[in-house]
Amino acid sequence: MTRVPFASLPVLAVLAVLAGPAEAQWRPRGALAAVPVIRECDETGGDIAVTRLEPPTIYLCPRVVELARKADPGVEHFFLVYEYGHVVLQSGDEAAADCWAARELAKAPNGERYLAAAIRHFRRRGDDASRRYGTPVERAERIRACADAP
Repeated sequence: MTRVPFASLPVLAVLAVLAGPAEAQWRPRGALAAVPVIRECDETGGDIAVTRLEPPTIYLCPRVVELARKADPGVEHFFLVYEYGHVVLQSGDEAAADCWAARELAKAPNGERYLAAAIRHFRRRGDDASRRYGTPVERAERIRACADAP
């Protein structure tokens, strides 16, 4: 029997949540599958995740993932797909990454679940405006509109 150190359990839980069954959610394919996803809260500055473009790398904070997942199960998957959007677009354009993630999830298995979680998450955050994202309510509406677009 292999024993897993207790300290590793939270990271394993995050990996299990993000991995899920192979066909149950959006998965990176092609060149995106090679983008490293590093669990390192020091790199995220308190955010759930951030992307660095040179070289393409996604940093994820397991503690923030867990908090987000408890509040809105599934929202953590939206954020991960959104970070891949930055890699694909090679841009820090937040609205474009939102739309890319929304379109990807709209056509993915169980994607509506993750979109609903993200929309619920942002709608609950109210009208606290950000120069990068707009208000959370505007972000929720942008995600819905992009998911519904052909």
